[in-house]
Amino acid sequence: MKRSRQNLFQSLSILIGAVPFAFALVRAVRTGDDLRYLWVALAALLGATIAMAIGKARRTRTLIGLGFTSFILATALATVVALLLGTQFGPGLWLVGSGFGGCLAASSVLHALGGRTNSADEETVNEL
Repeated sequence: MKRSRQNLFQSLSILIGAVPFAFALVRAVRTGDDLRYLWVALAALLGATIAMAIGKARRTRTLIGLGFTSFILATALATVVALLLGTQFGPGLWLVGSGFGGCLAASSVLHALGGRTNSADEETVNEL
């Protein structure tokens, strides 16, 4: 039962994490040559990955902190890359950046939930 729950969290993590890249792919196909969303999605992924690495290095146990840090870093990096690519500063920039950041932060939290193991459960299994 626990394994099924972990698989569900991991699957949802991948699905939600793929959303920014799906938007980037749709944008690239519709315009034919506009890959800006792809670069923005990659920047957001980098931000979420950095947050996960920081959380793991410090052994952060709080998922709220992990999600918040992932969201802030992913949104910030996505916004900076969009600005560097020539996007005009405005509400659309924040909407896309926070949308991509939100998806990747949710993906980070689900990944952390799916990877969690309960030491008491492991001890019980080892005794059997």
